[in-house]
Amino acid sequence: MGIVSHVATLGERSTATMAAITEKNLRRQIDLSVSRALVDGEYARRLLTDPTVAVEDCGCPPQDFKSLRSIRATDVFDFARQAQALFWRVDPDATYLEELPLAASR
Repeated sequence: MGIVSHVATLGERSTATMAAITEKNLRRQIDLSVSRALVDGEYARRLLTDPTVAVEDCGCPPQDFKSLRSIRATDVFDFARQAQALFWRVDPDATYLEELPLAASR
């Protein structure tokens, strides 16, 4: 592999890594916003009125910002569900918590 193609490959990996980091940070910011909204009623109202509040000062990519603006939630749980559908990649074969038996029911 020549030096030029090696540098190009590193650049592609760097871009992919940066995109993954950005997605991870975006999901973390949404997690923090949902958590805050569960205990702060005023923040919850702001989040439901303007979902982009979740990423304020986060450096959110324009497409993700636009996706957030599309959320029209009736409550924090609805917001979380819609945000999950937009920003979390879901494995169709994965087992979800709601499918697991509760420890108290054993």
